[in-house]
Amino acid sequence: MNTEPPITIRDLYPDFTEEQLQEAEANLERYLRVIIRIAERLEAEGYTPADLDLTARDAEGTLSVERSKP
Repeated sequence: MNTEPPITIRDLYPDFTEEQLQEAEANLERYLRVIIRIAERLEAEGYTPADLDLTARDAEGTLSVERSKP
């Protein structure tokens, strides 16, 4: 059993002010809500976790071979 305390925003950004820490936490919460909504939408559309495993060896990317140049 892991007895280490969880990592906090303060651990990640020790030099942030209290206001900056609150903003970082709020941003993280918004980001997580978006990720959850995406996952729920994909699940509602019938995708399974196996369909979405982008780390699978046989996963095909959607980027073309040629990249644009700035």
